[in-house]
Amino acid sequence: MTSNNAPSTKRLFIFAAYDKADLIDDTLLYYLTALSHLGHIVFTMDNNTPESEMAKLKSIPNIIHANATRHGEYDFGSYKRGYKWAKDNNILGQYDWIYMVNDSVLGPLYDLGPILTELESRGTDYVGMVSNDPQLLPTHIQSWFVGMRQAVATSKFFDDFITQVAHQTDKQFIVYKYEIRMSQLMVDNGYTYSVLYENHGALLYTNPHQAMKIGIPFVKKMALGHLYEPQSLYTFAPAKLVSAIMMYAARHNISMVQEAQLAPYVKRFRMTILGIPFFTIYTQTDMARTAYKMYLFDKVPILKIWFQSNPLTSSPQE
Repeated sequence: MTSNNAPSTKRLFIFAAYDKADLIDDTLLYYLTALSHLGHIVFTMDNNTPESEMAKLKSIPNIIHANATRHGEYDFGSYKRGYKWAKDNNILGQYDWIYMVNDSVLGPLYDLGPILTELESRGTDYVGMVSNDPQLLPTHIQSWFVGMRQAVATSKFFDDFITQVAHQTDKQFIVYKYEIRMSQLMVDNGYTYSVLYENHGALLYTNPHQAMKIGIPFVKKMALGHLYEPQSLYTFAPAKLVSAIMMYAARHNISMVQEAQLAPYVKRFRMTILGIPFFTIYTQTDMARTAYKMYLFDKVPILKIWFQSNPLTSSPQE
C-alpha cells in the first residue's frame, strides 16, 4: 500500500471493518479516503475478502497495512489485530495519537480535521465522538471512534487489555467487557477523557436526522431505517457520499422512510360556521417530528409546519 503526505500531528487509525457479503463498498472507500488525509491507516477486516475487493484499497493513500481474515471477534478483534501488527512492527511510538475506528457508521459528513484538532487540544488523554447517557449504561465513549495519546496506546495496561480480546458468545458481552471497560480502565489508570458530544449515544440510533442537525459527523448504519426524509442527507453531506449511502441502503434492503409511509394525520381541531368546517388542524407525530397541516373548508391547504421531536431514550449498541 502507498504512504503519502501526513498531517503535522501524526495519527494512526486502526480501522475495523465488516461486510456480510465480503465486499468493500463505496461507503467504506469514502470513509477510508477521508481518514487518509489525516494520518496513516492500518486496515483489518473481519471477512475473507477476495483479492478483487481488496484491490480497491490501492487507490487510497496512507494505508500502510491491510488484512482481511474472518475471525468472529467483532470490531474489538479487528482492533486487536491492527494494534498487534503496529506493535510488532514498532510503529506505535511514531504517532502522537492512535485512533480505533470502525465502519458501523456512514460518513464523515464533513471534514474531520478540525474536529480531531479540537479534541486533541483539550488536554485529555482519551477522546471520542459520542458518549452514552449514564442513566442508560455506565458512562463510556462509544467504541466506533476513539483516540488515545501515544502514552496510553503504548502503556502496559492497554496492551494487556487489547491483546486479551477474545470471541464472545453474546454481543452485549462485548459492550460491557470491552467497550465500557475500556473507558473505565482509562480512569482507573489515571487518564482523562472527553468527547465531542456527551450523553448523545441513543440519539444516533433513534433520531439520525437530529444527530446530523446538531453536528455529529456520522450516521449509524443501524439507524438508516429511522432516517425520515432521506433527501435531507443532501443538506449535511456531499452528493458523492449521499449516493454511496443510498446504494448501501438498497444493497441491504433498508427502507429509509418517506413521508407517505409515516403515521397518518389525525384531526386535532376544527372550527365550523353554520355546520360547515371553516378551519381544521391535523397533526402527525412520530419519533422524528410533529407536523401540523391547516386547511380552510377541509379542502384548501394553507399551512404546513413541523417541529423536531425529542429522541427516544433507548440505547442499542454498535
